[in-house]
Amino acid sequence: MPMLALPVFLRRHLLFTLLNLLGLAVGIAAFLLVSLYVAEELSVDRGFSHADRLYRVGSQLNVGGQSIKLTFAPTDLPGPLLQEVPEVEAAARAENDKVMLGSGTRFFEQQIEWADPNFLQVMDYPLEEGNAATVLARPDGVVVTRALARILFGDADPVGRTVQVRHGPVLTVTGILAPVPQSHLVFGAIAADAARGEKSWARQKASPWSDIAGVATYIRLARGVSAAAVASGLPAFVNRHNPPNPDQAGGGMDNMVSLRLDPVPDIYLHIKALGDVAAGGDVGTLRILGGVSLLILGIAIANYTNMATAQAINRAREIGVRKLAGARRRQLAALFTGEAVLLAAIGTAAALALMELALPAFQGLVGREVSLAPLTRGWLLPLLLATPLLVGVLGGFYPALVLSGYRPMEVLKGRTRTPGAGRVRGVLVVAQFAISVALMVATFTVQRQVAHVQVVSLGYRPESLYVFTNLPTDIVRAAALKAELGRLPAVRNLGFSTLVPADHSESLSSFNLPENTRSTQKEARGIATFTADEDFFATYGTTLVAGEGLPRGWKPDAVDQETPRYAILTETAARRMGYRRPEDAVGERLYANEAHTLFTEIVGVVADMRFQSARRADQPLMFYIKAGGRDLTLRLAAGDQRATVDAVNALVDKIFPDAEYLHRGFADERIEGLYQSERRQARVFAAFGGLAIVLANMGLFGLSALTAARRTKEIGIRRVVGARVGDILRLMAWQFTRPVLLANLVAWPVAWWALHRWLAQFTVRVDQAPLTFLAAGAVALAVALATVAIHVIRVASARPVAALRYE
Repeated sequence: MPMLALPVFLRRHLLFTLLNLLGLAVGIAAFLLVSLYVAEELSVDRGFSHADRLYRVGSQLNVGGQSIKLTFAPTDLPGPLLQEVPEVEAAARAENDKVMLGSGTRFFEQQIEWADPNFLQVMDYPLEEGNAATVLARPDGVVVTRALARILFGDADPVGRTVQVRHGPVLTVTGILAPVPQSHLVFGAIAADAARGEKSWARQKASPWSDIAGVATYIRLARGVSAAAVASGLPAFVNRHNPPNPDQAGGGMDNMVSLRLDPVPDIYLHIKALGDVAAGGDVGTLRILGGVSLLILGIAIANYTNMATAQAINRAREIGVRKLAGARRRQLAALFTGEAVLLAAIGTAAALALMELALPAFQGLVGREVSLAPLTRGWLLPLLLATPLLVGVLGGFYPALVLSGYRPMEVLKGRTRTPGAGRVRGVLVVAQFAISVALMVATFTVQRQVAHVQVVSLGYRPESLYVFTNLPTDIVRAAALKAELGRLPAVRNLGFSTLVPADHSESLSSFNLPENTRSTQKEARGIATFTADEDFFATYGTTLVAGEGLPRGWKPDAVDQETPRYAILTETAARRMGYRRPEDAVGERLYANEAHTLFTEIVGVVADMRFQSARRADQPLMFYIKAGGRDLTLRLAAGDQRATVDAVNALVDKIFPDAEYLHRGFADERIEGLYQSERRQARVFAAFGGLAIVLANMGLFGLSALTAARRTKEIGIRRVVGARVGDILRLMAWQFTRPVLLANLVAWPVAWWALHRWLAQFTVRVDQAPLTFLAAGAVALAVALATVAIHVIRVASARPVAALRYE
C-alpha cells in the first residue's frame, strides 16, 4: 500500500510504523494460520448428511481389572440392534483390509473397506458416479477413488471394468468416489463384502461376542433420539446376547464385553482405540497451537501499544493544537484508534502475503495440508474481516486514551508527562518476555523428555536392532531363514516373536494357577501374552532378574507350538500374578490345557520391557517360548550397517517372497514414531517461541531507539565529563534488563506448573532441571541486551558536540 495512504504522523516516523506493521503482520499471520489448521481439524468427518446422528459402536474387553478399548464390535451386531433397539434407524458394517489390487499383471498395495450394501447410505461419502443405494448391492461391486482409478485404468472410464484382488475375488467397478476429505477411515476403495465368498460375514459361523474381529459397525439414530439413552440400554442388550459367566476370562458377574457409542465427528480428534487405521488428530497439539498463537498475537498488540504510548510525546503539540481548535477528547480518541485500525488492516493484508510464503513451513510443522481457501467461507471469513478491527481496537485503545488526555496549556508550556504510561509499558514488556521465556523452557523440556523416554527404562538395548513385521507364520521357512541369517558375520543375534517395539498389538489373558502355587492368588488376570523363540531375549539384551532362563542348548519343537513347555515373565507380570518376589514365580507350572494335564513352566523373570509409549504403565508380559513368529528382530554389529541391511533384506525377500505387507526398519526409528505428537509439540514451541522472542525484541528495539533518542543530550554531557561508551551502555542496559529479569520470575513458576501437568502423563519422565530455566532466561536476556546495545552504542559513539546540538 502506498505510503500516501498512511496518516502524516505514521509516514513521518517511518521506522516505528514499519516495526508496528511487521509485528502486527507476523502476529496476525500466525493467528490466522492456526485458525485455518483448527478449522481443518474440526471439520473432519462432519460432512456427512446426518453427522450429528452417526455413531460407531465400539467395544471394550474387560479382563481382570484391565481393559482393551476397540474400534470394533461383534460381527453380527447390526441384526440384533435393528430388531431390539428401535432408536437405531440404520446400521452398516465395514472392515478395513490391506490388499494387492490390480488389473492384468500390475498390482498395487491399497487400503480397502469391505462393507454392507447400505454402507454408503449410512456413511454417505459423496460419489462422482454411481448411486449410493445400488453400487454395493451388486455382490462383486466396488467403488474406487478417482486417484486409484487413474492408477488402475489411466484415463479410461473405470465404471464396468474389473479389478483383481491378488489371492482374492474379481471385483467390478460400479462407482467413483468424489475426492474423500480427511476422515478416520482411510481407503482407496469400498467393496461389497459379499465378494469375499466364504469369508464374508453372511457365511461365517456364529461366534461368541467376546471373539471380536476387525469389523466396525456404524449406526444412524432416529431424529430426536438421545444417544445417552441408547447407550444406557447397551449393558442389558449385551447381557442378553452374551450372558456374563464367572468362569469367563473377566471373572465375576461383570460382562467381559461392553459396548459404547462413539460420535463419528468425534472419532478423529477424541476417540483413541485399538483398530483405527488412520492416526487420529492431536487435541493436545491443537490446544497448544491455539493458545500459543493467541499469545503471539497478544505480543504483537502489546508491541503496538508500547510504541504508540512511547511516541506520545512526539504528538503532544499536535494534540494541543487540535484541542485549542475545538477537538474533544472522544474525537481524538476515535482518531487515534482509527489510525490503529488502519495500521491493523494494512498489517492483515501483509499477513495474507506472509501466510502464502509461510504455508509450506507451517504444513511441515503441523503434519498436514492446510489451504488458504477456507478463509473466504464459513466462520473464518467473519474472523478475517473482524481481525483488523479487534486488533486495532485492542492495540490502539489505551494509546488513544493517553494521547487524547493531554491538556493544551501544559502541552504548549512543554509539560507533557503521561502518568502511568511508563508503568503500563513496563508491564507489557514483562508480559512479552515472560511468554518468550516460558515457550523456550517448554521447548527445551519437551525435547529432553522425548529423548529421555526413547532410551531410558526400555528394558533392552534398542540400538542396532533391525526389525521385520508381518512375516508369514511358517516355522519351517523361519528356521531356514534363521540359519541363513546366522551365517552373516555382522548379525550378532536374531530371534522371532509376536511382539516388537512400537507394536500396537494387545493381548489380555487370564488363567488359573496350580493348587500349590506360591502366589497370593488363585487366578492370574489381565496378563498380556505373546510368543518368543529361544534367542529373543539374548537378541534384545534383556536382564534376567530371577531364574536361570531356558535350559542351555534347548530349542522348541513341534510339541511346543501347541503346548509350550516354558514361559518367561516380566517383573510386572510376576507381581500381577501375585508373586511377592520374582524368585517365587520361577519353577511355577501353569495349566496349559483345560484338563490340567499339560503344564507350562516359568523358567525366568526378566526386567520389564517397554514396547509401547511411556505414556502407558509397564505391561505385564508373559512370553510363551515357541519357534517362529510373525516378527523378526536382528541385532547387527555397530558401524556402517548398510551392506548388512541389504544382505538381510535380500535373504528375507528370497525366503518369504509372499510377504506382501512386510515392514522393516530399525527399532529406534520405530520407537521415535511413538512420540510424533510430542515431537510436533516441541516443534510448535520452538517455532512460536522463536517468533515470540523476535516480536518481543522488535518492540524492545523500538522502545530503546526512542529512549536513546530522548537521552541523546544527556549522553553527550556524560561523554564530555569523561564517561566511556561501556559506562553509558551499562547505565542504559539496566533500564531494559530489569523487565527481562522480572519476566523470568513470572515465567518460571508458570512454566514449571504447566510442564509438571504435561509430564504427569508419562510413567518415565525427566526432572525439571533448573539449568533449563536458567538457559531460557539467559537467552532472552542476551538477545534483549544485544537489541538495546545497537542503539546505545550508536548514540554513545557519536561526537559529543553532535549530541549536545541535538534538538
